Amino acid sequence: MQYAKQKEGTYKGKKFTAICHFLGYQARGSLPSKFDCDYAYVLGHICYHILAAGLNGYMATVTNLKDSLNKWRCGAAPLTLQTNHCYTARPSKVVYIHINTCTVVPLPRVLKQNATKFLMEDVYRNPGPLQFDGPGADSRTVSLHIQDLDYMGRIKELNTYLDKVRSIVKPGCSQDILKAALSAMSSVADVLSVMASPSNGTI
Repeated sequence: MQYAKQKEGTYKGKKFTAICHFLGYQARGSLPSKFDCDYAYVLGHICYHILAAGLNGYMATVTNLKDSLNKWRCGAAPLTLQTNHCYTARPSKVVYIHINTCTVVPLPRVLKQNATKFLMEDVYRNPGPLQFDGPGADSRTVSLHIQDLDYMGRIKELNTYLDKVRSIVKPGCSQDILKAALSAMSSVADVLSVMASPSNGTI
């Protein structure tokens, strides 16, 4: 509008200068899939309930994403569960907190275990463009199913961590180690108890 008035000679404001901007990358961005829309909506719905409950420092979580929408399990996890607490012997009782990195699924191991299946069976698919309705609308990416393929491997990894805890926390260990272990294990036990309860999954 200002450019048109300036061209007509009726614009009385400051000099208008057009600035060009290249939107090539933004224009090539893909539309969100139906899964993306459902996931974002559910996370927002969980955040609403977190705020309504007066909670602070919680993160919205959704599990069972590989299943249909009515089987998703919603929850809220304290951000402190994502941290390691390092207790010090300083008089000021400073606690150093280090954010844990997410555990990456060992994809190379999964590929190696299923190499024959991937070679001989038809496990490849091309669903085509995004679909918001029809048989392909609820398709899930393969990455959401990889954790199931490596289920027993993760059980073995968990047992390795438990054995390591047993080797460290034993008679003769320091009070700081015992305190940190009790705090972490009690938090894990509480979270697992809630997740394993039949009523979990609805908000």
